[in-house]
Amino acid sequence: MFLKCLPAAALLLAAAPAFAQPPAASSTPPPAASSQPPSAQSAAAAAIQPAAMAFGQCLQTGLQGVPATVTPEAGAAAVLGGCGTQRGALVAAVEAMLATLPADQQAAGRAQLQSRLGEVPTQLADAIRQSRGAAPTAAPATPPPAATPH
Repeated sequence: MFLKCLPAAALLLAAAPAFAQPPAASSTPPPAASSQPPSAQSAAAAAIQPAAMAFGQCLQTGLQGVPATVTPEAGAAAVLGGCGTQRGALVAAVEAMLATLPADQQAAGRAQLQSRLGEVPTQLADAIRQSRGAAPTAAPATPPPAATPH
């Protein structure tokens, strides 16, 4: 079930082709061809998939080891900290692919990368809550009023 709760890594995979796409509607002429040949772009984009899969697998494994004694947020931070190497490899793979694109597309791609990575801590905390049987946005239950003895 943790895989369903970790769409960020999958979204990075799905977004990789979007990084390589020129903006949909632009009032400027199409950008000049990238400084890298298409095969370099394809190779750089292909490197993202295994890096994203490794990051996602690390997150999934880390979630399974979060102790019940820590808050979901602390657990998410611990899991992310334990997956720093895989996260770094993913970022490096995306950056390598972005480097093959025109400058205007690089900026948009970096913004999207940071946005997706910024969603991961919340998604991890929600996954921890869900695994503990609490709804991701559930408010604490109000205890019933104490009975008064007669």
